[in-house]
Amino acid sequence: MGLFDKLFGAIKKGSSIEPPKNGNYTLTDNLMDEEIFWNIIKTTKDNSNGDFEEQQEELAKELRKLTPDEIILFGNRFRYFRGQANTWELWGAIYIIHGGCGDDSFNDFREWVIGQGKEFYNKTIKDPETLIDLDADTINEIGWEGLGYVYSTVFKELTGQEMEYTYRENHETTGQEWEEENDDLNNMFPKLYDKYKDYYN
Repeated sequence: MGLFDKLFGAIKKGSSIEPPKNGNYTLTDNLMDEEIFWNIIKTTKDNSNGDFEEQQEELAKELRKLTPDEIILFGNRFRYFRGQANTWELWGAIYIIHGGCGDDSFNDFREWVIGQGKEFYNKTIKDPETLIDLDADTINEIGWEGLGYVYSTVFKELTGQEMEYTYRENHETTGQEWEEENDDLNNMFPKLYDKYKDYYN
């Protein structure tokens, strides 16, 4: 069975893709099957040997094998996972490690987390303090930006049109809110805070 058959066979019954309405593709808020999505991410990470910039190139190669409809499903799933990772807890953890982290950087960081694969993503979302296992110099030297642009770029290559979005991503940061001016982060992540409190001094 090819990727196309696996992909569309995994969509919930009653939500199949209709014949193209907008040129060569159909807008939908359906999501790519999780395992297919994570298999694509794993392939790109393996083929890039952990180099994040090269991983973006590998992702483009993989997405060029798909149809525009499949790329839309991939993009929706990517945005779903990025929205699920939009938590105060994860933001607080990378804020400590990075010595600060604004809105745009946090968005990029969540995309980087997705790029590390299913196991890393799930572990990090469940317990952001597991980021303590990473080398600070390594994580701070990585340019987090880029992975979230790949699918829309490839989509435009294939269709000649900008990618439109009907799937509504979660843009609200959820979880336990913190303030940087007090001891919130110290109390939330004592191990991380203890490790990095003098890192930028």
